[in-house]
Amino acid sequence: MDDIVFIGDWIKDRVLGSGSFGIVVLWRHKDSDEKLAVKTCKWADELTAKHRERWTKEVEMLQSCNNPNIVGTRELPPEFVSGLARANPSRLPILCMEYCSGGDLRQVLNKPDSCCGLKEVQVRKILSDVGNAMQFLHHNKITHRDLKPENIVLQVPIDDPQNQAKVTYKLIDLGYAKEIDSNSVCASFVGTLQYLAPELLYSKTYSNSVDFWSLGLLAFEIICGTRPFLPFMAPVQWMPHVKKKAHENICVYETFHGDIEYSNEIFPENRISKPFKKFMEEWLQVALEWDPKLRGRDAPSKVTFNIPTEEKGMASKVVIFNLLQNILSRKIIQVFSITTLTHLAYEINESTTISMLKMWMHNDTNILPQDQIVLSKLNYVDIGDDEPVVKYWNEISGDMLYLYNKKQILEENVAPLVPKAVQRCLEHHKALYNFKNCLNLYKNGLYFVMNQMDIYDSLVNGLFVIAESLKNRSSQLLLKHNTVDKASGKLLAKEELMTSMIETGKKHVKHLRENNVGINLLGGFDEIFKETADTAEKIEKLQTAWSQLSRRLQSSARRCTEGISNDLNNFIARNNYQNVFINALKAYKKSYNGNRERERQCPEIVKFCYDCLKLRNKILHELHHQQFLYKIKDLNIEIPKIADAVTNAADNVEKLTNNLVTISTKLTNCIWSTISLVVTDPQNVAELPYSVVSFEKKDFKIGESVSNHCFKVANKMEDDSLKSLITESLKLRHSHINLCEKLTSQQKSLKKNMYDFSFLNEKS
Repeated sequence: MDDIVFIGDWIKDRVLGSGSFGIVVLWRHKDSDEKLAVKTCKWADELTAKHRERWTKEVEMLQSCNNPNIVGTRELPPEFVSGLARANPSRLPILCMEYCSGGDLRQVLNKPDSCCGLKEVQVRKILSDVGNAMQFLHHNKITHRDLKPENIVLQVPIDDPQNQAKVTYKLIDLGYAKEIDSNSVCASFVGTLQYLAPELLYSKTYSNSVDFWSLGLLAFEIICGTRPFLPFMAPVQWMPHVKKKAHENICVYETFHGDIEYSNEIFPENRISKPFKKFMEEWLQVALEWDPKLRGRDAPSKVTFNIPTEEKGMASKVVIFNLLQNILSRKIIQVFSITTLTHLAYEINESTTISMLKMWMHNDTNILPQDQIVLSKLNYVDIGDDEPVVKYWNEISGDMLYLYNKKQILEENVAPLVPKAVQRCLEHHKALYNFKNCLNLYKNGLYFVMNQMDIYDSLVNGLFVIAESLKNRSSQLLLKHNTVDKASGKLLAKEELMTSMIETGKKHVKHLRENNVGINLLGGFDEIFKETADTAEKIEKLQTAWSQLSRRLQSSARRCTEGISNDLNNFIARNNYQNVFINALKAYKKSYNGNRERERQCPEIVKFCYDCLKLRNKILHELHHQQFLYKIKDLNIEIPKIADAVTNAADNVEKLTNNLVTISTKLTNCIWSTISLVVTDPQNVAELPYSVVSFEKKDFKIGESVSNHCFKVANKMEDDSLKSLITESLKLRHSHINLCEKLTSQQKSLKKNMYDFSFLNEKS
């Protein structure tokens, strides 16, 4: 087939893979650029009838499986039948499939940065897609029997190839798949040995529960980067050990000294969150159950090999897929604590609030809830305690929120978390390691470096977030300041108008008093003049404070916008883990070379891990003395204080504005009351003994003495004399009113016509 390069308008691109019987080639259309994966059988007379049946069955199954997570088939262009005749000596059906451009999962796991597992977003997507495909097959009573990373391919979106959440994982190679119903079991030995379920070696028969075991192994491997059961041993070697494990055990491994250990936990060197790790450990107990009668089910099966029956109540319920879907549907918020340099994670729901999250984080970081600042890259705003956390959850993001301590941006002497294997190597740098321990050490060493890089990246991102938050807060504060400044300007305008009116009023009152005219009518104005003076004094003080506050805010806003991001970028350019990572990567790639039987020292590990720790200490030490960190710390304290001051100023502006309105109303009422009184009795009102405009009806209460509402006079008259004077004044006032009423009555009567001359208008 190597000599066949062109078939019609199709051009051979490259060989995608070659298995025991078939070979898959990528073909590209020269005009449309369409791509097809074409699989042909590379054997002829060597094939047995069983092999031919298996091949034909795979083609039929793939063509009948319509599922987004099972590789789809395409119609074979007619020209390929004749064009590939020489490359298909078996004359078996040619399988034409969609092309998945991302390669297979084994290629992903073989990358150095996957040595201790994949990131949580990738793990979730793989388990979701593969779980969906397996559930589809089992629903159609088909067991795959050869589930492994090599048989899972990646369909990468063209528009967003870096988005791991949009990658689609698909099952391929149903060559070993077989239909199983309640009346039949399998007795053929198939599949990749390392992913085989125990009963394939210990029993003559098995069922679709073998796929549960393979799915469990796959899940563990993508989380930890290695299989859970003694990966350096052949199946016939590790299965006797695994057979002894308890239900809770999900991992069997060799210690540094070669002892066999059983564990209920996933290895700590992983890249998933703690809540998700706990959920998966519980699920793996179900998936990796040794007994096929228990595996994947909620209770021991009442029929042999867990084969479903039509008879109700005869078999236990398969729960493995529902449990997995339940885990994947749970929302986990991931928070990076800048102060403690730790990744935090918590399961949340629709009712989880920021205040609840702060209490959880307090338990893990010892930062008091009232001292916590929680920020998001979505809006750079300090999130309120009553806000729902789910608003900031994102299935494709790593760090969704950032935690800061108001009192301290970074803690002093934050100790790194170093894997045990790396600790041992640094403490005993001349120790000898066998091949297995050496590989484990290099994996842990590379993981340690990558973990420190992740922490540093999260720290840098968190510092950028708080810097942007300070910019955002200062911008919002400037807008609020401008609003208050406008209100303050209006207040000054009102005060200026009021002052002008009061100054004019004072001149008139002074003139009247100097001429001894209407003195008894002017008492109410003095109180208004005094209130106006007090308010003007408060406004002057407010304006002085406001001017100082404005300058302080302008200074803070300038410091927020200038320097922080640039200084931080310059710091990153000088301090990064790139060289350390490159050295660690080179050493890791070399770890598989050399004599596998001979023990050796690992000086490269000691060097790059020591360099990593040294660089970490240097970065943190320098960071504590960086000017931009001081700016962030100071502004983080200063801006909230300025915000409180602006709010307080806004309240004072509103109060003083209301005071001026009240004084203006009083002045207006006082003026018109005086005018009304003067108009009513222009001749004698000036001789009244006290000013009636000093009081209003509301100042008097029925049943109380009028004298209770009078102001005390300045001289020291005796009470009896004062009462007598008031009594005489009231009598005079009463007499005056009576006289006024009589005078008014006479004036009205004089205006009436004494004679009727209407008759003169009558016509004769």
